[in-house]
Amino acid sequence: MLYFWIILIVSVASLVKGITGFGFALVALPPLMIWYSPKELIPVLILCNLFSSLVIVLQKKDRKLVNQEFQILIVYGALFTIVGVLLLKHISEHTLIIVMSVFFILLSILTLLGVKYTLKLSRLSYKLMGAFLGFLTGSISVSGPPLALFLHSANVDNQEFREIFSWFSIVTACIALVGYYFVGLLSMTTFKMTLLFIPILYLGSFLGKRLNHRISPVLFKNMSVIITLLSSLFLILK
Repeated sequence: MLYFWIILIVSVASLVKGITGFGFALVALPPLMIWYSPKELIPVLILCNLFSSLVIVLQKKDRKLVNQEFQILIVYGALFTIVGVLLLKHISEHTLIIVMSVFFILLSILTLLGVKYTLKLSRLSYKLMGAFLGFLTGSISVSGPPLALFLHSANVDNQEFREIFSWFSIVTACIALVGYYFVGLLSMTTFKMTLLFIPILYLGSFLGKRLNHRISPVLFKNMSVIITLLSSLFLILK
């Protein structure tokens, strides 16, 4: 019965990831913490996120989807992922999750209510957001909500949203995994769990690509914000 629930959770999370390009860790982490500790789950979710993101970026594209500004964001994300990994051993991840969940919930509610907030998207803002997201990726493997809100402020379309998320996940996940190895957070159990999830992840990414093209921009934005809100509520309750 345990494996049934785990497979169901991973299936839903991988489908969300396939459609939106983000949300795998947010959807999977809270319910899986019923059975596993965060430090057991975070390396597994990073590996899963890496695999599903690779599937997405290797799919055929009809145009370039990641411009120079978002390349800057990805580079700074990679650099500050190292900081997150180094602090993971020394900070209370539960406290960090609670603080960030409250932040995500407030932003999600404001977005759903139609409250307008604007960001001056200078090169500095891309660097600062990349650093912030990299830190979150390295420390708790959850960087989706603030990146989703940032991308909505930048008015990217569905395909760009999905592609940018995936490239960010690939680069930061590779950096994080190297860090996890050196701080002793990778084990055989990590790789066994990941291998169990890979077929589910591939199917979710495959189906998600087809659904992505059939969802209107407004529905897509609302879906991503609702995912953020529900997952953050679950995280803080857990």
